[in-house]
Amino acid sequence: MDYAALNGDLVASRTQGPEAPRRLARVIAEANQRYEKVLAAPFEQSKGDAFQALFRNPGHVPRALLWLEARLRERGLAARYGVGLGAVEGLQGAFAPSPALLTGPAFLRAEAALAEARAEGILAAIQSGEARWDGAANAALLLLGHLAGRWPRGVWRRLRVYLETGQFKAVAAAEGVSYQAVHKQFADRGVRAALLALHRLAEGLGGGR
Repeated sequence: MDYAALNGDLVASRTQGPEAPRRLARVIAEANQRYEKVLAAPFEQSKGDAFQALFRNPGHVPRALLWLEARLRERGLAARYGVGLGAVEGLQGAFAPSPALLTGPAFLRAEAALAEARAEGILAAIQSGEARWDGAANAALLLLGHLAGRWPRGVWRRLRVYLETGQFKAVAAAEGVSYQAVHKQFADRGVRAALLALHRLAEGLGGGR
């Protein structure tokens, strides 16, 4: 069974001062509540601005990654991500209390993918051990990062609400604007295209069921 390790670290966190790790900690706590049912090991913060988690089904990772980034952007932060697919060593039962207790190909690939994201200055990279598949998946992530880099904080906030509810009407109600305004903004900013690309990627990873 392939697991998905997700590694991340904040971008330019030193310029944020000591408040950045505290903001990250709050997002990590929210992520553990939101994704509790699909995690094999919880999100855990390390070295102040780094974090990782282990997903049982790789198909859950694309939306989780986007939700994490949206929540961080709302708090004035941003991160880079590395996703590694593969086996895991040290997992006893369905859940481990900490990803630090685990190792294996999924974690090694996540670490290498994060190093790639840092080196290329991109949002995220993925490694599965299958070069041809990785090339296609990373092309989708590269385009996602290009689009996401142009979204202001308000778009990230609306996207986060949409990811939590799945409804444009809920976003409109939360923002006090019309459904049409949200729909148009998401289309104009490429948010709808990004969501479709991530949906297709999730299907390729295992469907997120």
